[in-house]
Amino acid sequence: MNFGISTACFYPEVLTEDTIEIISDIGFSTCEVFFESFDEMKGDILNKIKYNLEKYNLNVRTIHPFPSPFEPFLFDKYERRRLEMESKFIDACMAANFLGAEYYVFHGERSTKAESDAKWTAYIMDNLSRVAAKYNVKIAWENVSWCRSNSPDFIKAVLENMNEKIYFTLDVKQANRSFRNIDEYLNVFKDRLVNVHISDSDINNDCLLPGFGEYNLVDVINKAKALNRDCQFIIEVYRDNFNGIEDIKKSFNYIKNMGV
Repeated sequence: MNFGISTACFYPEVLTEDTIEIISDIGFSTCEVFFESFDEMKGDILNKIKYNLEKYNLNVRTIHPFPSPFEPFLFDKYERRRLEMESKFIDACMAANFLGAEYYVFHGERSTKAESDAKWTAYIMDNLSRVAAKYNVKIAWENVSWCRSNSPDFIKAVLENMNEKIYFTLDVKQANRSFRNIDEYLNVFKDRLVNVHISDSDINNDCLLPGFGEYNLVDVINKAKALNRDCQFIIEVYRDNFNGIEDIKKSFNYIKNMGV
């Protein structure tokens, strides 16, 4: 089983470049790099991230920029703003390429009161896919409760209007927060599923480290692997969802011994 952890789990206490040693010390060999600022996608900080990844021998298949400041505006019909935000998207793709990552985990449009337009979204997604391809990067669109991607029907409609090929990240906690069963997403993602953000939950908490709740993660993993045997599984929780490093070590051992 190909599993790892997101550097985002340590935000805001630890700088992204400094999370890498911690992740390696726990025992992970794979991580997802979550860029917490625009400065982390270029220059000295990006160089430090790459240096540490190589130093601690961590594999990176996916990157995930902090999306809320710019991704929704990639779909703006005001061209000047859209192109300005596209430059940020390019920075993220260049950073992904520099780190050797294959996929850009993408949120996209926020859910708003405005009526969704699957054809316009598809047009933009086609363009972004072509832009990303210039840097040998692919989009892995993620289901997010506060984005239009919370709707499997909307995702399906976008796919039906696209010419380029995109891929998908399933986020378990975001499916819960959208009051959706993961099957609703998997039936749309199919074999384009490449990445799963795994977390646990119980009756009182919708996001916990794997092994600290009651969610049937074995079912999620088996269903994902049935669609794509090469699917990656990344722990992505928030800092207030665990007490400290020892909890992550317990979660690491829990997943390692799941037998899936």
